[in-house]
Amino acid sequence: MTDVVSLQDYRDDKARPLKSGHLDAVKDGLRARGNKRRRPVSFDRGELSTLLRLYSEQVAAGHWRDYAIDSLPGQALFSVYRSAYENPEFVVAKQAAASGKGREFVVYQGPKRLMRSKALADVLRQFDPLRERARLRLRSF
Repeated sequence: MTDVVSLQDYRDDKARPLKSGHLDAVKDGLRARGNKRRRPVSFDRGELSTLLRLYSEQVAAGHWRDYAIDSLPGQALFSVYRSAYENPEFVVAKQAAASGKGREFVVYQGPKRLMRSKALADVLRQFDPLRERARLRLRSF
């Protein structure tokens, strides 16, 4: 015997919008430039490969545990977490450049902007001290 259960049985009468916790932490620092009709921004294969390589090094060292990829009007976000229950430790954003031409990469730690550049490799240098500690920790095993 099976019972058919509807999700309506478990919903409140009041419709509540879903909140994205990792975006709430950086909403002051992340403002899409222009209107919502701006072309979508996404990470290309090479950029995503570079970000995931950094992420996997930090997971192996025990620093990070989770990540998220999001898309907002005019920007793409790669967020990393120490725990799935916390706000992101860092966010790497690819967004429209301030000049309006091309793209730029920005690293945020919470609402604080750490670095901005047109090249992903330049902003990822922000993580070099963390990467070095990860290499030393992995060599000790």
